[in-house]
Amino acid sequence: MVGALLLWGCDHDVASSPEPLSAGDLRSYVTPELSGRLASGGTFQLAAPPSGLRVNPEGAKALALAFTRTFGPYFRTTLEKQHGREIDVDRLGIASPVYYADTPFGPLPEDIHPAYRNGYGPYYIVYLASTDGAPAVVIAVAAHSEAKVEDGRITFPVNYGNDFYLEGVPLGEGFAMPLSPEQAVRRISEVTGARAAAVPELWRPNQGWHPVHSRWRVILDRPVAVQTRGSGQVQQVREIYVGLRGEFSVPSAVQPTGLVKPNIVTGGSVHVPIRSGRPVEFEAVSLLGR
Repeated sequence: MVGALLLWGCDHDVASSPEPLSAGDLRSYVTPELSGRLASGGTFQLAAPPSGLRVNPEGAKALALAFTRTFGPYFRTTLEKQHGREIDVDRLGIASPVYYADTPFGPLPEDIHPAYRNGYGPYYIVYLASTDGAPAVVIAVAAHSEAKVEDGRITFPVNYGNDFYLEGVPLGEGFAMPLSPEQAVRRISEVTGARAAAVPELWRPNQGWHPVHSRWRVILDRPVAVQTRGSGQVQQVREIYVGLRGEFSVPSAVQPTGLVKPNIVTGGSVHVPIRSGRPVEFEAVSLLGR
């Protein structure tokens, strides 16, 4: 399978985000120490992806465009329904910085089928825009993908899977799938008054969720009060995750240490380790303010 998932997983009641990727002057939303490390345009200088990946950020852009040009016509009806208007897949262009979504899962055996290595590994998230600049498609590219670009089109090796996930971006939501790290920090700080104390990190969601559900991990300079939406429990936290369309969440109290999944290739099982200190289960919360 190509691994192009076009179905929506769940409903969200958080506000849409039609604003651009930049969140304006961030100096009042970050600590003085972090303010001195901002890029000249006032954006975060995100950590570079680790070495040893098959795909780098520039390669992710090329793969995203080639995949959309190759398979976009087959998915066009669904993409346009999600987006809300026609999409000319051959005229889409890169719309923003490429974001690297790291994985909470540990390494798998070297001889595992590529679909598992891709499916539990990190992804790059790329926005593609129409000629008017409006984001039309968001596509996730597996950082371990072995796909190649030949004459502007995608080619796959004999064994592949979970290399790409794409989805139409609804009109009016802009760069909200996920937000930019600058937007994520500003939203927390405006409500709580707390400042970001570290450069945000993007983490992909648990297996079974679309990569656009990746969350920015934001560490604050002091604890803030949050209320769990389900139980109503109030707790003080310094670490908040900001996900799709600006939804806030915190790690659940109980986290698995590993997963056991069926191996559809061999008929056995795949044991997927979870990296220490990396949550995969979350609870949605509301910020209680200053």
